[in-house]
Amino acid sequence: MNRPSTESVLREWRYGQPQAERLVGALMHLEGFKSVDPQHPLGGPDGTKDILATRNGRTWLGAAYFPTTEKTFTAIKKKFCDDFAGVEKHNASGFAFFVNHHLSISERDTLKAGAGQTEVEIYHLERIRGTLDVPKGYGIRVEYLRILMTEEEQLAFWSGNKDDFGSRLQAIETKLDLVLARTNTQDSDLSQSASSLLSPTEPTGNLETPTASLSVPMLCWLHRIVTESTNMPESSRGHLRNVRVWLGPPSGKLEEATFFPPDHVERPLHEFLEWWRSGYADLRKRDRSAIVESLAQFHHRFLSFHPFLDGNGRVARILLDQAAREFLDMGVGVELICDPVAYLDSLKTADKGDLKPLVHLIGASLR
Repeated sequence: MNRPSTESVLREWRYGQPQAERLVGALMHLEGFKSVDPQHPLGGPDGTKDILATRNGRTWLGAAYFPTTEKTFTAIKKKFCDDFAGVEKHNASGFAFFVNHHLSISERDTLKAGAGQTEVEIYHLERIRGTLDVPKGYGIRVEYLRILMTEEEQLAFWSGNKDDFGSRLQAIETKLDLVLARTNTQDSDLSQSASSLLSPTEPTGNLETPTASLSVPMLCWLHRIVTESTNMPESSRGHLRNVRVWLGPPSGKLEEATFFPPDHVERPLHEFLEWWRSGYADLRKRDRSAIVESLAQFHHRFLSFHPFLDGNGRVARILLDQAAREFLDMGVGVELICDPVAYLDSLKTADKGDLKPLVHLIGASLR
C-alpha cells in the first residue's frame, strides 16, 4: 500500500478546522514560539485569533487556513486580511499565517505588503511540508497527518532526539515511582509487592483495577499527566472547566452550534462515575458483546460531558483502553481513530441515541 505524501494530505485536508489549529499550534512550538495557546479549537468565538503565542517577548497571532478544495489567491488574501484584523485588536506585534496552498514569492510579498510594519511569517504549503518532512517534524506528522515514518525516517528521528528522549525517560521513570508511592498510601489493603500498572494481567489480590474505583479527582489527576509537556495553560491542566463551551462548525458561532455539553459539569460527572462503578462487578459476568456495548456507552457519555477545556479525547481514549484491558484483556488499537471522520460520525450518531456505529468501531479496534 502506497503511503500518501505530506503535500497531498495537507493540500487535500480532511481533518477539519480543530485539527488544523492543533497542527498549527504544534508547528509554532516547533518553530520556536512560546506559550502557544489555541483559543477555541473545539468551538466558540475566538475573537479573530486562532492562536496566541509569544516570540522574543512579543505577542504573536497565529491563523490557520486549511480549506478542503483549491482556492484562488484572492480568497487566500481575503482570509489573510480577515485574520490579520485581530493584530491591532489584540495588541499583537506579529502575525503567523498558515495555509495549505502553494504561494509564489510575489504572492507572499503581496500578503506581507498588506501588513505594513507588522512582522509577518507566512507558512505556505511547501514551507509546512519541509518542516514536517525532516526528523524534528516526524512526530507531528504522525500525530496530525497520520503518515507513519519509514524505517529510514525512524532511524533519523531516534538518532536526532536520543538525548531528549533520554531525559524524558528519566522524568517518566521518576513520575512512575511517585505514582506507585502515592497508590500504595491510598489504602492500607493495597498490595505492596505488585502494581496493576506494571502487571495488568496478573492476579492483583485486593488491588482494585483502576477504573473500578474511578473518581473525579482521579480523572483530574489523569488529565494533568496526559497534558504534561503540552502547550495547555497550567491553569487548565487537571481542572474541570468552569466556562460554557459548545461544539459545531469551524466558524465557532454560537448560533451554529450542534452540541452543548452541560454548563456545570462536576455533579453530572460524579453521577456518571457512580453509574460506572456500581455496574462494574456485574459487567464482569457479561459476554463480550455486552461488554463492548458498555464500553461504547462509557466512552460516549464521558465525551458528552466535555469535562476539560481541552484534552478530553486523549483522556477518554486512555480510559477506554484501560477498561477494555480490565474486562477483555485486550487494548484499543489506533484503528479507533485512524479514520477521524468515521470516528466523529459515530459519536454524532451516538448523540442521537444510536450506539451501533461506535460499538462496531470499538469492537473492530480491539486487539
